[in-house]
Amino acid sequence: MSQENVELVKALMPDEIDLVEVLNSDDPLAIFAGRPLESIEPDIEVIFEASYAGGPPLTFEGLGGLLEGWLDWLIPWETYRVKIDQIVDAGDDVVVPVTVRARTERHGVEVEHSPAAVWNVRGGRVTAVHFFLDRDHAFAFAGAK
Repeated sequence: MSQENVELVKALMPDEIDLVEVLNSDDPLAIFAGRPLESIEPDIEVIFEASYAGGPPLTFEGLGGLLEGWLDWLIPWETYRVKIDQIVDAGDDVVVPVTVRARTERHGVEVEHSPAAVWNVRGGRVTAVHFFLDRDHAFAFAGAK
């Protein structure tokens, strides 16, 4: 079932996207256009995991929570372009390391970093997604290398 999980997550994510552009548009739900949303549990758990710098993880629920979490994260950014580096089979989990190229709204500071997400897939449906600022933490969380 692992390859099916990889294909499911691949179908849900665009290869590259500027999240600020899409989520601040007139139709932020356009991010989901043409995606198999029936494969996402309505009460999907969305967790922006804590980093070692401190602060608790932020947890949201459902697609609305996913949008809310990202809109909150994107407040200081003028652009936040996410490009998938790979999609990694980790059994019931799928690890998606990405490269982010972003620019702050204030002062136009350019930033590049390499976070990752872990998508939990159970019974052919996504039940949770965990976002990590450090991709090594994502791989450790999923028990993948």
